[in-house]
Amino acid sequence: MKEPHRRTFRREAGNRSDARAEVDEELAYHLDRCVEELTRDGWTETEARAEAERRFGDLEVTRAVCTDEHARARAGKRRGRRMDELAQDVRYALRTLRRAPTYAGVVVATLAVGIALNTLVFSLMNPYLVRALPYHEPRELVAVGGVDRLEGWDLGRFSPAQIADLEDRTRAFDDLEYYVYGSANLTGDEGAVRASSAHMSADLFGLLGMDAARGRTLGPADAADGAADVVVISHGLWTRRLGADPDAVGSVVRLDGTPHTVVGVMPPDFNFPFNAIDLWLPFRGDPRAADRSFQNSLAVGRLADGWTPEAARAEISAIQADLAAAYPETDGSYETLSVKPLREALNFAWAILRPGFWILIAAVALVLLVACVNVASLTLARAEAREREVAVRAAVGAGRGRLVRQLLAESVTLAVLGGLLGVGLAVMGMRLVGGILPADLYRVGDVGVDRTVLLFSTLLTLATPLAFGLAPAWHAARRGLAGVLRSAGGAVGSGRGASRTRRALVVVQVTLAVVLVATTGLMVRSFAHAMDTDLGFDPDGLLVATLTPAEATYPDAAALAAYYDDVTARLASLPGVASVGTVSHIPLNHETVPVRYTTPDGEDQPVEDRPSAYTSRAGPGYFAAMGIPVSEGRPFEAGDAEAAGNAPGVVVSRRLADDLWPRGTAVGSTLVYGSGDDPVRAVVRGVVDDVYFDGVVGAPRPHVYRILEGTTTRRRFLAIRTEAGVDAATLTGPVRALFRAVDPELPLTLRAMPDVVLESTGVWALGSGFLGAFGLVALGLAALGIYGLVTFTVQRRTREMGLRLALGADAARLQASIVADGLRLTSVGLVVGLLLAVGAGAALAGALLGVGPADPVSLGGAAAVFALVATAASWLPARRAARVDPVRVLRSE
Repeated sequence: MKEPHRRTFRREAGNRSDARAEVDEELAYHLDRCVEELTRDGWTETEARAEAERRFGDLEVTRAVCTDEHARARAGKRRGRRMDELAQDVRYALRTLRRAPTYAGVVVATLAVGIALNTLVFSLMNPYLVRALPYHEPRELVAVGGVDRLEGWDLGRFSPAQIADLEDRTRAFDDLEYYVYGSANLTGDEGAVRASSAHMSADLFGLLGMDAARGRTLGPADAADGAADVVVISHGLWTRRLGADPDAVGSVVRLDGTPHTVVGVMPPDFNFPFNAIDLWLPFRGDPRAADRSFQNSLAVGRLADGWTPEAARAEISAIQADLAAAYPETDGSYETLSVKPLREALNFAWAILRPGFWILIAAVALVLLVACVNVASLTLARAEAREREVAVRAAVGAGRGRLVRQLLAESVTLAVLGGLLGVGLAVMGMRLVGGILPADLYRVGDVGVDRTVLLFSTLLTLATPLAFGLAPAWHAARRGLAGVLRSAGGAVGSGRGASRTRRALVVVQVTLAVVLVATTGLMVRSFAHAMDTDLGFDPDGLLVATLTPAEATYPDAAALAAYYDDVTARLASLPGVASVGTVSHIPLNHETVPVRYTTPDGEDQPVEDRPSAYTSRAGPGYFAAMGIPVSEGRPFEAGDAEAAGNAPGVVVSRRLADDLWPRGTAVGSTLVYGSGDDPVRAVVRGVVDDVYFDGVVGAPRPHVYRILEGTTTRRRFLAIRTEAGVDAATLTGPVRALFRAVDPELPLTLRAMPDVVLESTGVWALGSGFLGAFGLVALGLAALGIYGLVTFTVQRRTREMGLRLALGADAARLQASIVADGLRLTSVGLVVGLLLAVGAGAALAGALLGVGPADPVSLGGAAAVFALVATAASWLPARRAARVDPVRVLRSE
């Protein structure tokens, strides 16, 4: 017969053997009783045993069933006993902690701070990096982009015709769709606003697997030529603009002057392709008939079954290579294609946000480690004080395992209390920092406590007792009663092991805290460098107005020119305004338009091998309003509009001028830019200083400024420079009133230029702020650890110090020796911490600005801070030790 399944664990196998023996004994007893009864009835013993076994049936099956039942019963009793023991341990832990409220309060508060910081940072990170996308099977969704040959960026756009060709040939994707985001003027009785919008291809909603909360989404019928103008609106816009009207579907809103029928309202958590989108409109027309050179669409795909992003990238890149051979002027601009997860593609700040969050996670993990080490030192000191109690309990029969469990129960109880308090503190912290990141960044839901955050906090809470409670519990449980009594009698060397452990823990604390404080110094220095960077323009006293006149109201270049000339003249006449200028793209606004450039002598060079510059269109007065110095030639003036048959004039940046004409003047020279089949030859009218346009990292990129006057560029930025001594904030009211007077139906966005700059420098401000707070906490915990160790050492050596003072030792020298001991302990952690800080700085090299990983100011500052902290933490207990009364000490002996 097949034997019952045997578990491999030794304890369970032993329990099963015991149960088998008991079952065999019970079965044998019943068989013997049955045989005795049959024998009394006249059966022979052999016949009686055979009959008894027949009545029992298959003994092996009976034995196996009984053994299993018996083993389960024993296991249940054992579990019940363990639960009873656990309940007893928890009650005992609560009783002992009530008798030590100071210790319990310090431990709970210390752990709460560490857990709160970790929970807070994880809660901030959760919507951006962790929480699942609110789409159907989000892991299958990817973004497809072109990889630029020279620049290397990998989210290049396509024309609808290119995407249609890719979809026709690929096997890696079930579907490929596309979108373009922008904005529209939303007008009505509620006033005019500029609303973010996205034009969606025919079945992009279907690819995402999203339905409307009210009405319907967009479909192929909406993309047909001649279809009615329809729009799907966000839940936020439905609430803000339409008052959450349940009959909103079917109503009409005006977008850029054109009526659109609302056909659907999306759920609150739908935010494609980023949070600020309020309107979704259909792409119109056959994508295969679209202009192949108009590459402004972003592609989204759903992977077919069995395909990985890597395999899909290889397949679709091969298809793109074939299309590049067929259409070299358009499809040949990309070296290859990229396929990346949709979350990564939708978050514009992914390259900064993801490493930034991991830096913060590492920082708060260090804080929690410092907290756990601090608590471990306190727990070790408390365990040493309770050695007599533990040893007596061991002497009366308590096993080492039970003692360790009881002491760990105290640690778990403290950790749970610290975890609960920490989550509460984290929730309070979220209210303060929850909106610190830009609202437009793609995220899933809001910052807050959800199941994922609670799971993270629970795991963190349960892990901390292992970090701070296991070693002290084992140390306390392993000493016997005789050893404790010898220690009480003052035996030489008693407690040395625990003392060494506590000293080692303090060294670890200092090491970790030094790493965090030094890293904070690097981030603070980076922020200082970012703030001191010469941007090439003066942001102070500068307002930036953004406008996009609707085509229905301003149909051509003449109408646009009339409007912008009117508002520019009115703004210039406002009291307190020094100058006004217009431009198509403002610096540090996260928008760039690259262009290839060369001289007439370099036109034989392939376009993709030419250097690249940013380009924008500027109007008269722009450079003066922005505070950009003109070093050669002249800026744009009224009447410089481009005219057919004449070479257009351009203004170039100093770096571009030095690159192309290093030995002579750039003014009057010819600059060639644009595509190879239709190049533009322009005459350089002036040279201006370099401007940081897309960030403050590295050197400013070359720039080509073209004339804005006479063009059909609709959206324009107006730079409004205030007079000296005039606060720009005082002009916001008059400026808004002026624009409303000219056209009340045209939405206006007004920002202070320092706020625009802060969006680029804010990453170092945030990093400095967060790491600075974490560093202060770690510094305080390390100081507490040094203070606690020196205080404990002084208490243990009170008799020795009293004797030394009684024999004539100098109190000042005694105090100095105690301080020196604390500094020696700190110096070990300081040296190790500084070495590790250099390594941490190297890991953060990509996030540093203007400083190196071994920045002497940051490292020296950390060393000086810890030297001062260690001196102060050691001086207080040393001062008390030097005031010990020798007579009182000797009398107590």
